[in-house]
Amino acid sequence: MGVSRRRWAPGVVIVLAVTMAPVSYAYAAPGDELPGLGMAAGVLALLASAVLLREMLALRAVARGAAIVENVRYVVLAVLCLAASVLVGWIQRFLPLGFSADHARLGADLLAVVAIVLFVIYFARVRKVMSRYLARLSGEAQLLTAVMAEEDGGPRDG
Repeated sequence: MGVSRRRWAPGVVIVLAVTMAPVSYAYAAPGDELPGLGMAAGVLALLASAVLLREMLALRAVARGAAIVENVRYVVLAVLCLAASVLVGWIQRFLPLGFSADHARLGADLLAVVAIVLFVIYFARVRKVMSRYLARLSGEAQLLTAVMAEEDGGPRDG
């Protein structure tokens, strides 16, 4: 199941990018409001956040003790901030009392900034742990790792 998921995931991303790119230009056109499109984009963002959270928690369960998993709480918090930014954007639409569109946009932007900072913390901590690990490897262990990578088909660039 994991292999098939790898095959169709890039296709889904490409299809979404191709279909949403023209829509984003229409949505950005001044004077034309498309509230249904904003709602659909928000629903897609919430669904993507839920899938990402499920995958991160599954990763946490599978790889206990790894440097990536020890810091997964930062990614989980970042995803929650991104989902909350969508919900904050909806506040003005559903509860117009007390919130203007500018207030909602500011709140959503600030939550997105917090999410980016949490992602930076996560990747910096994982990079630091992995750098320490690689620095501790002896020359022989590094050579063995390189040989094993070549036997597996060489380094994978994505």
